[in-house]
Amino acid sequence: MKKLVLFFLFLGVITVSQAQFSFGLRGGLNFSRLPSQTFPLQDPETRIKTLSESYTGYHVGAMAQISLLGVFLMPELLFVSTGHDLVLERPGEEDEYFQQRFSQLDIPIMVGAKIGPMRAGLGPVATYVLNSESNLERELGYRERFNSATWGFQLGAGINLGNLAFDLKYQFGLSRLGKGIQFGEGESQTTFDFDTRPRQWVFSIGLLF
Repeated sequence: MKKLVLFFLFLGVITVSQAQFSFGLRGGLNFSRLPSQTFPLQDPETRIKTLSESYTGYHVGAMAQISLLGVFLMPELLFVSTGHDLVLERPGEEDEYFQQRFSQLDIPIMVGAKIGPMRAGLGPVATYVLNSESNLERELGYRERFNSATWGFQLGAGINLGNLAFDLKYQFGLSRLGKGIQFGEGESQTTFDFDTRPRQWVFSIGLLF
C-alpha cells in the first residue's frame, strides 16, 4: 500500500514538474450587444428603446496560462468597461440618444486543447457589477436595476507568439444582467421587467512573463 501511495505521489510530482506556467497582463476590446426592447412611459407614444447596436468597450487585467500534455487552463481577472445605447422617442420631437455605461469585474476560466502555439477552449465567466450610470436618469428618473453578480460562458481560440498571447472569444450571458427598469418616484413609479443577457465578442492581447 505504501509503495502504491509513493508511486502516485511520485507520478503527481513528475506531472506537475512538466506543466508550463505563465503569468501576464491582459488588455483589449469588447464588442457587446443587448436584446432590443421598448418601454412605454406615461404617454404610450413616449417610449424608451434599448438598441441592439454593438457597443465598444475595453478590458484590462491579469491572466495566467497553465499547459500540460496538450491541455491548457487560462484563468483571468479583468476590469471591464462596457455599456449599451438607448433612444428616447417623443411624439413631434427628435429622438434623443443616451448611453448606459457600467464597470464590472469579470473572472473567466477557459479550459481547452493546445497544439503548438494554437489554443481552443471554453469555460464559465463570473461577472460582478461595480458601478453603472446613465445621463437619462437625470432627465426622466430612469434607473436600471442590475444584479450584483451574474454568470456567463465563453468560447474562444488563441495563439501564443513569443511572449504575446492573442485571443478572440465569444461570450454570452447565462443569467440576467438586470432586474428591471424603473421610471419616476413614489406613486408615479413604474417598473418594467427586462431580460438583459449580454452577448459580446472579446479581442485580447496578453503579455506573458
